[in-house]
Amino acid sequence: MPAPVPMRVPPCWQQGGCRPLCTMREMRSASFWRAIFAEFLGSLLYVLLGLGASLRWAAGPPGALGAALAFGLAQAMLVQALGHVSGGHINPAVTVAFLLAAQLSLPRALGYLLAQLLGALAGAGLLYGV
Repeated sequence: MPAPVPMRVPPCWQQGGCRPLCTMREMRSASFWRAIFAEFLGSLLYVLLGLGASLRWAAGPPGALGAALAFGLAQAMLVQALGHVSGGHINPAVTVAFLLAAQLSLPRALGYLLAQLLGALAGAGLLYGV
């Protein structure tokens, strides 16, 4: 019979407990709304820059390398610029992963997700208008 594998204890439990999953008090702070706006702006610019570079602006077809570089450089730029405000998630999958790992409170995660979706829609709308 194989030996049992010991479970890893999250570092926050070793230090006396994790942050509560749902704190409504943080919604009243200015840093909460600044982070929400940073996620909105990050998603808007990510879609705008990434898809804007992928559109067919010139006579030739858009290259896969150019589109990949546009998305990668946009992600790197936005995480560098907005990471200190909100963590630079920009992607809803990253936000859900942080929520499931108990690194993000429920109100903050829901705010991030809503801001990211609205930001992506606004970025696509701006491109549609151009």
